[in-house]
Amino acid sequence: MNTKRILIVDDDPKIRKTLSDILKAKGYTVIVADTGKAALDMAKKHIPDIVLIDLKLEDMSGLEVMKGIKECWPGTECIVLTGYASQESAIEAVNLGAYSYVQKPYNMEQLLLTIRRAIEKREAQEELRETRDYLENLINHANAPIIVWDPEFRITRINYAFEYLTGYTSEEVIGQKLHMFFSEESQGEPPLSTTPRTFGGEYWESVEVPIIRKDGNTRLILWNSSNIYAEDGSTLLATIAHGTDVTERKRAEEELKRSFKKLRKTLEGTVNALASTVEKSDLYTAGHQERVTKLACAIAKQMGLPKEQIEGIRIASKLHDIGKVHIATEILNKTIKLSEIEMELVKTHAQVGYDILKTVEFSWPVAQIVLQHHERLDGSGYPQGLSGDDILLEAKILTVADVVEAMSSGRPYRPAHDREKAIKEIIKNRDILYDPEVVDICVKFLTEKNFKFD
Repeated sequence: MNTKRILIVDDDPKIRKTLSDILKAKGYTVIVADTGKAALDMAKKHIPDIVLIDLKLEDMSGLEVMKGIKECWPGTECIVLTGYASQESAIEAVNLGAYSYVQKPYNMEQLLLTIRRAIEKREAQEELRETRDYLENLINHANAPIIVWDPEFRITRINYAFEYLTGYTSEEVIGQKLHMFFSEESQGEPPLSTTPRTFGGEYWESVEVPIIRKDGNTRLILWNSSNIYAEDGSTLLATIAHGTDVTERKRAEEELKRSFKKLRKTLEGTVNALASTVEKSDLYTAGHQERVTKLACAIAKQMGLPKEQIEGIRIASKLHDIGKVHIATEILNKTIKLSEIEMELVKTHAQVGYDILKTVEFSWPVAQIVLQHHERLDGSGYPQGLSGDDILLEAKILTVADVVEAMSSGRPYRPAHDREKAIKEIIKNRDILYDPEVVDICVKFLTEKNFKFD
């Protein structure tokens, strides 16, 4: 039996009864409210999964009700019911977090489908939240001690394993200098500052540094570190290091290898899980992300980019459409040309993808690449209208691969174009919309090397 709870908010008793009877017959648990105030009170008590809200209520607007519910329960999906649909109200509802809107009089089958899709989206978002929580816990509960410090060598973060290693609590350490862990004989910068300062996308280097615990004992630690830079690539923001106790070197080296493989495997599994979430919501583009990833990595490799930078491109390519989980499935799978409003909603997927990924601490600028994959050299792209060198090279590579794959594959509203048409498109707009070097290498792959997606 369906255990999902649906709150109906409408001042028309006939509509409330009709919807309630139908939804109960479908197995949903139904709650009804005839005013905005009653709806907010019920939402606080019952935590609905889905809310059907009439935009026009007697005591307040449906948008106010939706905003209040979203403030209490951000994961609740709201579907707006309106008998006076306008572009402004529809866009405002979506901007406030509505899943979709349905015009009265509505088709019941279509409404039921929208409810089902909204539930699927809510479940997918729950999975995403669990993934983010898991990644955060992965740092806090990692076996390896982790420490972060700023350019002035002030400690800004440690994890539980670091507390265990040193005997210091987080409260005792945060804000202190790295020097507190080293002997008085250390001169100048603390030993950890000699750790090679690598840019994002390169393999971390290692250095062995003895540290002094709170109880006075010394432990030899193998540290791996990486620097975090601002977008300009030259301003150092922080350094993150994770260590392994190598006092018993053989045991520690074996443990390091296992930990590294485990972290890599965990990252890969997480990325694949996120990527599959998109394809479940947009069946017509199933395989699209994998094909784009294959072409983007081939281009990057031919350009001679470092392996770790290519790895960042691979992960960003797999996740570049993650923001589409925010868009109603019926819009993504529409078989006719999208309306202006629907197209604007689709365009939000780059920003939404960035918002989902920005808090995940990848070793590469994955969130920024996803945000920029619809930007164009001449500034005509979205969402920020970036141009030229303001666009990351990784995003430029992803853009060309995305365009070529999209034109080469079928969509609900059109059949697939032949490869020649895709080639003509990127050549025509070489150095206008697309990076010339990326275009040249892509064309070479598609023609001389007979590149195949499958």
